[in-house]
Amino acid sequence: MRIEQTGDTLRIYGVKQLDAATATDFQDKVTEAMTGAFRHIEVDLSRTIFLDSCGQGRLVALRKLVCGRGGTVRLLNPAPPVQQMLELTRLHRVLEVVRRGEIAATPP
Repeated sequence: MRIEQTGDTLRIYGVKQLDAATATDFQDKVTEAMTGAFRHIEVDLSRTIFLDSCGQGRLVALRKLVCGRGGTVRLLNPAPPVQQMLELTRLHRVLEVVRRGEIAATPP
């Protein structure tokens, strides 16, 4: 997982799984990277092969963190199985989901 800081946005790339086994580490790394200057978080899910309820809980926790700052969480280019999970749980209505073509290309 790689985290980049651009302006008031924290961008997260290379999340392969976001599940019970990885969710705590994900949350710790993101929280460690957060500073008072960040309002927005973008998570590139294009290479994510698995997302479970623990991972979804961490994404919602990020939303709670940035909403207090007037920010947003954007999920970028979710892989098909992840998109399906977001839709089944209706999380796509809570978090902003942006697909290819709707944003500028993201780094690999």
